Amino acid sequence: MRVFSTFAAAGLFAAISSSAASAQGADVIVGAIPNISNYGAVGGMAGYSLGTTSCNIGDAELLWLANVNQHPVIGQNIYREENGRFQQVGMGWLKHGFTALQQNLCGGCQPSGTGTRLGVGCSDPYGSGLNGSQSGLGPRFQVDAFTGAYPYPFFAQGQTGDRAYKRVQVPNDDVDPAMHPTAVFWGEAQYITPDDAAAGNGFNNNSYVRLSRPGSMTQGAFRLSISGSTTRELAAIYGWQAFDSNVTLEEINVPGEGQFVAASNVVDNGDGTWDYNYAVFNNNSDFSGKSFSIQVGDAAVIDMGMSFPHYHSGEPYTNLDWTTSVSGGLATWSTEDFSQNQDANALRWGTTYSFWFTSNSAPTTRVAQLELFKPGNPGAQLTALDGPNGAGGTTVFTSNYCQATANSTLTPTQLGASNFDLTARTFDLNVTDLPNNVFGMIVTSLTDGFIPNPGFSAGNLCLSGNIGRSVGGVIFSSGTNGSSTVAVNMDVIPTPSGPTTIMAGETRYFQAWHRDVTGLGTPTSNYSVGLRAKIGRAHV
Repeated sequence: MRVFSTFAAAGLFAAISSSAASAQGADVIVGAIPNISNYGAVGGMAGYSLGTTSCNIGDAELLWLANVNQHPVIGQNIYREENGRFQQVGMGWLKHGFTALQQNLCGGCQPSGTGTRLGVGCSDPYGSGLNGSQSGLGPRFQVDAFTGAYPYPFFAQGQTGDRAYKRVQVPNDDVDPAMHPTAVFWGEAQYITPDDAAAGNGFNNNSYVRLSRPGSMTQGAFRLSISGSTTRELAAIYGWQAFDSNVTLEEINVPGEGQFVAASNVVDNGDGTWDYNYAVFNNNSDFSGKSFSIQVGDAAVIDMGMSFPHYHSGEPYTNLDWTTSVSGGLATWSTEDFSQNQDANALRWGTTYSFWFTSNSAPTTRVAQLELFKPGNPGAQLTALDGPNGAGGTTVFTSNYCQATANSTLTPTQLGASNFDLTARTFDLNVTDLPNNVFGMIVTSLTDGFIPNPGFSAGNLCLSGNIGRSVGGVIFSSGTNGSSTVAVNMDVIPTPSGPTTIMAGETRYFQAWHRDVTGLGTPTSNYSVGLRAKIGRAHV
């Protein structure tokens, strides 16, 4: 047993130490959104553009090569909050950068000496007129926001059109002050570029600013203007929470890929009903989202709805509403599968989709699930938001994530969970497809990760942070398919500093480590797939 424990610890500790952060690299942010251009409207559709000043806060120069695919593209969005609901009311195409000045908005600038690189600490201004210049605007559909990759030349390059073409398009009805007398508005900008993404710095590329109440009309459109200072490195959905402290906000980091941000806000109507409002922002996930679900149990659900910004000017995606359903204790909104329509109205990067319903049940913490759209994704993503306190329905969501490599049986080891009892605070972890007659253990963390071939092990360690070992005790495989089950006490979860408790609304990550022997007889070890569990609350 001492050999087993020492071997396991060595592998885990080596994996943890090998996950230390590397050099920061190029890191572009939106340092300021200084102005907005109002272009007028065509057929009730207004065109706007936002100015942006970028800053390189990294420790390496940022590439800014005009005529290849190694320069930033700049996205712009407009949002509205009204009566507790947050909605994206417009989005534009992407401004392609062409040269970088070397200014100092964000601190000390070390100029690169050339317009083809933004120096360390330097800033570069693109006014709203420049960001609204139609010939330099390219579509979103050609950009992978997680990797920063896009083709060059880009679709519709050099093409121009009417006042709203390619620009941030907002229906006049969505900003009409007579129709929205209490609404609050935000502008948001985002930079995407390959070397920033390659350095792992693609999660802080958004900033937002408050916009003034719509004023007089210009060429058939309501005028908008900047109001206040820019909030850096956060998307506009964070502005919703800053404006309304009742908003619950959760980041959803897709293992090995991009990020979503989900938020909820519940409005008490004072008549025994509550309006449940949700918003899900896709920061930079190319996988995109295909469905959103929230636990409702047996609570009554009426008036389900949703909203999303419409694609325009030749983007290929459909603008079809998602379908709605209430089944199995879940309220769900969903679009077509990728296999049905690759251009379906999925929740793609740089956009926020909003969902809502009314219920006669008061709010509590519930589990929400986001299913991903494109093939090859790591499975449904789980988080905790506010939802109706209806009895029954699903109280725990589990899903696998992070691929496993085959063990000596030529099959990857699997990990699942069953028999959740949130009253007794217990559940089972089930390991299958193990080599027969081998020892192992379950490891756990509050943080997912991805470390290939850690320490003395084959496979992938899919955890990071403070990793607890031997959840539920030692596993030992038996039977024809090499299986083992351990019982877990949710109030005795191991951590490096001692046992802890799984809390309602918490996401836990689990993985099975096991001994193995290769065909050559050399001792080694391997890991199962990862298991993600989002814990709800017990209803008794």
